[in-house]
Amino acid sequence: MERMKLNILGLSEVRWKGAGKITSGGHEIIYSGGTESEKGVGIIVDQTVTKAIKGYWALSDRFLLVKIAGKPVDLNIIQVYAPTANSNDEDLDKFFNELDTAKTQCKSQDPLIIMGDFNAKVGTEKVDDIVGKHGLGIRNEQGEKLIEWCQTNNIIVGNTWFQQPPRSKWTWKSPGDETRNQIDYMMISKRYRNALLLAKTYPSADCYSGHVPVVGKFKLKLKKNSKPFTNIKFDLAILKTNQTIREKYQISVQNKFEALRDAEEVEQQWENFKSAIMEAATEMIPKVNRKAKQKWMTEEILNLMEERRCAKGNKEKYEQIHKKVQGKCNMSKENWINEKCKEIEQQRKHAPQTMYRNIEEITGKRTVLSTGFLKVMNGDIIIDKEKILERWAEYIRELFKDDRKDHNIKKNNFAGPPIMKEEVETAIKKMKHGKATGPDNISVELIEALEDFGIGKVTHLLNEIYDTGQIPTDLSKSIFIPLPKKPGATECELHRTISLMSHITKILLKIIMLRIRNKIKPEIAEEQCGFVEDQGTSNAIYILRTLIERALEVQKDVYLCFIDYTKAFDRVRHDEIITELKQLNIDGKDLRIIKTMYWEQTAAMRIENKTSTFQDIK
Repeated sequence: MERMKLNILGLSEVRWKGAGKITSGGHEIIYSGGTESEKGVGIIVDQTVTKAIKGYWALSDRFLLVKIAGKPVDLNIIQVYAPTANSNDEDLDKFFNELDTAKTQCKSQDPLIIMGDFNAKVGTEKVDDIVGKHGLGIRNEQGEKLIEWCQTNNIIVGNTWFQQPPRSKWTWKSPGDETRNQIDYMMISKRYRNALLLAKTYPSADCYSGHVPVVGKFKLKLKKNSKPFTNIKFDLAILKTNQTIREKYQISVQNKFEALRDAEEVEQQWENFKSAIMEAATEMIPKVNRKAKQKWMTEEILNLMEERRCAKGNKEKYEQIHKKVQGKCNMSKENWINEKCKEIEQQRKHAPQTMYRNIEEITGKRTVLSTGFLKVMNGDIIIDKEKILERWAEYIRELFKDDRKDHNIKKNNFAGPPIMKEEVETAIKKMKHGKATGPDNISVELIEALEDFGIGKVTHLLNEIYDTGQIPTDLSKSIFIPLPKKPGATECELHRTISLMSHITKILLKIIMLRIRNKIKPEIAEEQCGFVEDQGTSNAIYILRTLIERALEVQKDVYLCFIDYTKAFDRVRHDEIITELKQLNIDGKDLRIIKTMYWEQTAAMRIENKTSTFQDIK
């Protein structure tokens, strides 16, 4: 893409499973596949276009729609991979029906580009203002169907309207180079035909494929979208391995606290605490480099690739160099993996989070699995990111809607011992490292690195919250991350959510949990296996399996009853929880904190790098 100066690159026959989006080498790859490693389409965009993407729809393993924000109109791109010419009529009809479905998501006033491998020959005969006279080959039946569809939908076949030599027209050659055809096209709305400045093939491109790229120039002014949320990711592992950076960070935090004025309000005390830590961390701790690239690539391989590109006209020499490139790549990658494995062995005990990142780097795991769209309640689909966020905000309101009474705890009988430093230390030790942070971006590792000074500051802040019952706004906020329960989930209900909350909030809640545990434990039935300390479901599953096996041996019936509550934890009534806790004689201050957290909590949904508005959790 960089050599050919391409902003957008469409791919057919990607052969990736599922659908989603990944970032690699500064480019964004959006892909749409099926359940098997066959067919599949994708679109790669550079950083300029990435900022303007409004949304995408991974319709099937033959269609992908991407919407790009432009001025004054948006650009729609549909990447396709059509059935081969020997496919049956049913497959071809399905292809054009899905193409119609994809087109329905594009406004008529917006430009539409449809590109990819159509496996059709439209030939050299001009057809109205749909097909130009600069095509190639003899029109076939699939070409006739494509032209008919274009006439119905006012789409022109772009690369048949530009006069080019034959070498810049053919898009595919058969093995052995016995046949050359034009079966890949760049098509555009008739209304915007003048915006397509050029469409031609580049057979000299080093793609090592039977197909050659069809390159077009399109005139469009991109719209600058609002700057997306970017979470600062500090290299926290360095706080354990580099004593100098750790000490500089500690000194910086202490200096910033000394420069701050004492505050009476809890909210301002929290803001002072947050700013001191975040400013010092930003200044003293390096960030994690997220730029993805092939770490095993060498200068020798790059030189061989350039030599291969120059030998494009000499088939025998090209194949010889290509084999060398493949051999060098395999060897270099194997050496790199071996070195990474040695690092992973060393990190297994001391830096598990870094170890997992290295494992994902080696395996090339694609974690984003999304079709790019949502269905609303009336069955319509939405692709625009902003509208998707609005739908998620609506879903949060519906899911957590409750007619509970207002938060009103009488301001008396607030008993409860002060929070001790030892309690804070115990809570921090029980927290896992490498966990995602909440809206404040303060991780438990940043607190731990401050040692006694940090423990003291956290203890003071938590006592202010505990004594006043006032919880800073940041500490009652959560960020929900939706995860599809299965690939291809298109409705909010078919997703589960993980909640990201402030690590300071987690410390406070762990302290309260440890305090009230002894009062709650006697009330828990012995049959309860999940979510109980020193208990687990493994024993229960083992007992159940043993029972079934024994029943099969003696030929007896076993009756099992499974009850699955819909969104059970999300729909627990908070007022009933408080009533139960009151009956257990929980200390007044503990009860007040729990109720305040339930009644004042808000949450927003984060999709990729954008966050919805915060909604009340009732």
